[in-house]
Amino acid sequence: MSLRFLHLADLHLGCKNYYLADRARTRTEEFRLAFRDAVEFALDRSNDIDGVLIAGNLFEHHRPEEELWSFTKGLISRLLAKDILVAMVPGNHDSFAYKNSVYRTERLPGVELFLNTAPEAPRVFERKGRRVFLYGLAFVPGQTPRPLPAFPRAAEKGIHVALLHGRPAQDGIDAEKPHELELDLRALAENGFDYVALGGRRSFQEERLGDSMLVYPGSLEGRGFADGEYGDKGPVVVEFDDAGGVHVERLVRNRKSIEHVRLDLRAERITDAAALENALATLGGKDRIVRVTLTGTAEFVASLDEIQEKLAESFWHLEIVDESRLVDSALLGKIESENTIRGYFVRKMAARIAALKQKIDRQGQTAESMRELLVHEKALKMGVEQFVEEEVPADSIYSLIPDSDETVEAESIKKSVGVADLEERVKAMLEYRRKLNREGEAAEAAEAAVPAEGSEA
Repeated sequence: MSLRFLHLADLHLGCKNYYLADRARTRTEEFRLAFRDAVEFALDRSNDIDGVLIAGNLFEHHRPEEELWSFTKGLISRLLAKDILVAMVPGNHDSFAYKNSVYRTERLPGVELFLNTAPEAPRVFERKGRRVFLYGLAFVPGQTPRPLPAFPRAAEKGIHVALLHGRPAQDGIDAEKPHELELDLRALAENGFDYVALGGRRSFQEERLGDSMLVYPGSLEGRGFADGEYGDKGPVVVEFDDAGGVHVERLVRNRKSIEHVRLDLRAERITDAAALENALATLGGKDRIVRVTLTGTAEFVASLDEIQEKLAESFWHLEIVDESRLVDSALLGKIESENTIRGYFVRKMAARIAALKQKIDRQGQTAESMRELLVHEKALKMGVEQFVEEEVPADSIYSLIPDSDETVEAESIKKSVGVADLEERVKAMLEYRRKLNREGEAAEAAEAAVPAEGSEA
């Protein structure tokens, strides 16, 4: 008779999702509902589930809130009450390594919780007349040997299943994160397991090595904008048939879909704010959490905050990240030729950027020089955006004089001061205006000092 197990991992119950702002709490609740739905699926007798395997990171933190612990324990108790085997290991988020880990301070009676920190002999169970051998461990830095040695595999016939939380060696482990277990999948397969229930990757991965099936089910819901969080999500059902075959069925159950779209403005021929808004609107969906990164060369400037706010109701959540450039645009060339404040600004910034590029060509590229270049390019774009609602005639440098509506003729300033450089002209205008202001203030003070007619001296 076939045996069927529900394989879960990386549920991250209690994660806060702060990037969603006022919808963060709703999203946190959806993670809880995803776990509840998985339990309901296992309890439904029509699905014929014999056991539930939880391969780490059931919780976001090693000390979940008391209410969340009670909620989780209640759902697991329902599985146990129906004689459904529940086996689990801690992950790196809800790690057993912490002295106050929930797995040290609380109890889950009836659950096969693996807290041994090195490979041990399997635990043996019988389901529907078939023997099941379960292997597992809790990774604790400094206690779990690296590389992981072979598990002492039982010689008896039956279904041999390993339950582990770690990342494949080919993914690479950050040296600054020693709390993550690195797994050699090929070495695991050499243990002769029929199925290796893995956790530690939030995207689905299935691989058959020899006679072993190794599976990461991925998370039940995507969290944020990072590799592994996008696309379809859900648990896995693994079936062990009478002939020794292993069959994996992936269930798609996620409430929200997370997507990251890179939109090249030049390649997509998006040349104004209206076209950008229309392009973004086509990505909408009430169950979609979307980040759009604008790339390429922009030939326009627009208020992205306004566009994002206008389209907010078309998405569950929308973020617009602007990585587009103005440096090579025809728009910038046009602004640069203007005899205006923004034209002056663009010319000065363009000169600085050109100087930085020449410096990089001469001295070679470094992280610091590239950072400085990117900062200047960003500053140029942000500066131009400040003029997005200004008309060219209105922002003439010859009419924008502090505290005055008067126009100072450029030629009169040039002749009286004798300078031609635009920067010097601006400085001269400002000084000219200050001189007039000082003279005006002195005249007002003198007038105020003269007693009004008929008043006493």
